[in-house]
Formats: sequence, structure tokens, C-alpha cells
Amino acid sequence: MKKIIPLLALLFAIQYAAEAQYYRYGVKVGGGFSKAAGSDAPSDQINHLAGMHGGFVFAYEFASRLSVQPELHYSRKGFTYDNYTLNMPPETALAGDLRLDYIELPLMVKLQKAALFVEAGPYMGYLLNVGNKVNIIDLDPRTDPPPVIGREDIDRDDFNSFDAGYAVGAGLMLESGFFLNLRHTGSLRPFPKQDLTQRNLVWQLSIGFLMPARRPGNW
Repeated sequence: MKKIIPLLALLFAIQYAAEAQYYRYGVKVGGGFSKAAGSDAPSDQINHLAGMHGGFVFAYEFASRLSVQPELHYSRKGFTYDNYTLNMPPETALAGDLRLDYIELPLMVKLQKAALFVEAGPYMGYLLNVGNKVNIIDLDPRTDPPPVIGREDIDRDDFNSFDAGYAVGAGLMLESGFFLNLRHTGSLRPFPKQDLTQRNLVWQLSIGFLMPARRPGNW
């Protein structure tokens, strides 16, 4: 009898998990704000940059209220130089936007109760393009606004191609398939190739839609 009870419990758990399994797929799009973090990214000289993101979502529920969700999407990150003086000649600074365009693959684990969910997981990214609107300005106090005296030479070869980090978030999932998601992502490695510690930090707000649930084998 002692051996039968654990066996019945195991069979019940397997049956319960099998009945809970289903998948959904869809799309998401949204906007957010990003900036650089690190010892050489002082908050008074580095500001947020607005950016868009969007892509595809695949959700697989392997147990009741628990699912894994891989995604593939484009994401614009970066920041704004606001009179950035580190490693610059005296009386000069950097000013302007630096845009980093990534293709990213997050792998989120989601726990949902009713319409609310929380999520966490890692992500990997590949740098597609770098947009540079960064000028060198003269900080001579006798001129206001500071005049532009040159253009900072920045291109893709100055940055690491691969990025990796963490993502955490929460959201609202409606029965209609529409969802709202607030997510924070942080890079675990610097994005410049130079001896700098700057990493990506991003807050994103997304809206999306998932198709009705299907069971494995019912494509």
C-alpha cells in the first residue's frame, strides 16, 4: 500500500501536467527608455534615450499557470551624452545620441494567476547597427549654448557584437489574447570594446496579442 500511494500520486501529476500543456504564439510591439550604466557612465552626464521594440512571441505552458516564453524581436537601445567629459580634452565634452540596434532572444519563465503574471529569464542579443549623432562641443563658459567644434568618430567596430543579460517583468493577460507587459532588462557585459564598463539598462512597455491556445500536435 505504501508503494501504491506514491505511484498513484506520480501518475496523477503526469496526467495533470499533460492536460495543462498548450502553446500560443503571437506578436508584440512597444517603446521604452534606455541608458548606460557603469563606473564611467555618471548619471549627470548620461541621459535616457527613447526607443522602439517589436517581434514575435511563443508561449508554452508545461504546467498549470507556469509557462516558458521564447521571443525574437528587434530592440533599439542607447543613451544621450549630456556634456560627457570623461576621457575628453580639457574644456570639451560629448553631446548627442548614440543608438544601438539589437536583434534579441529572451527566454522568459512566466507565472500567471488569473489575468496577472510575473516573468524572469535571460536574454541574448546581437548588435545590428550603430547610429551616431554625437558631437564634440566647447565648454568655454563665455559661449552659450556651447558651440560644436567637431563630430565624434563612432562606428559599429567600436562595440561588442554580442550582448547578454537578465530580464524581469510583470503584466496583464486578457482572455481575448491581448496583453500588456512592463519589463526591465540589464546587460551583464559592457557594450564598448574599449576599456569601459558601460552596460545597457532598459525599461520597456509592450502591448501584444497571442493566438488562441493549442495543444501540442494540433498545428
